[in-house]
Amino acid sequence: MAKKGKFKCSACGRSFGMAAHLGRHRSTVHAPKGKRVAPAAKAKRVKRPFKTLGLGGAAGLAAVVGDIQRYRDEVAAQRAALDSQMAGLDQALTVLGAAAPARKAPPGKGRRGAGYRPGSLKAHIQQVLQTHGGVMAAKAVTAAACKAGYKSKNKALVKSVGVALREMRDVAKVGRGVFRAK
Repeated sequence: MAKKGKFKCSACGRSFGMAAHLGRHRSTVHAPKGKRVAPAAKAKRVKRPFKTLGLGGAAGLAAVVGDIQRYRDEVAAQRAALDSQMAGLDQALTVLGAAAPARKAPPGKGRRGAGYRPGSLKAHIQQVLQTHGGVMAAKAVTAAACKAGYKSKNKALVKSVGVALREMRDVAKVGRGVFRAK
């Protein structure tokens, strides 16, 4: 049975979706013995030097990297100066009796040790485990978190709670599906 396609071989009736495929078929199958062409092997990818980046080779790349590093150092120095100015302004506001605005942690520091975002699933789980004090199953933790005010439309919330429990550093897995606060 011939395949569906708009390019049909006149010799055998086989049809192809692309003219190039028909041409390859004719040259490999129907060409005379001396004129047959073997199917082409896939070409290997040629590695090109750094010149293709437009940087002038490895030396040009090293120069660009050096420029970027120097610029980063300048920006870091400016940030340090701005941080000290902000601290001075906050101190002046405190002395004058005004509440200094809350400052965010410097970028890139992460939230290690700062706990979990208020209102998040992990924050509710942590609260539930600390108030309960004992060993709890994921299903019980989910029910207690919902009772404590966590709102979610997640139909597989128990599974999400189980995943969150396994990811939390301050939670120990006691058994299969059973956890406790460290």
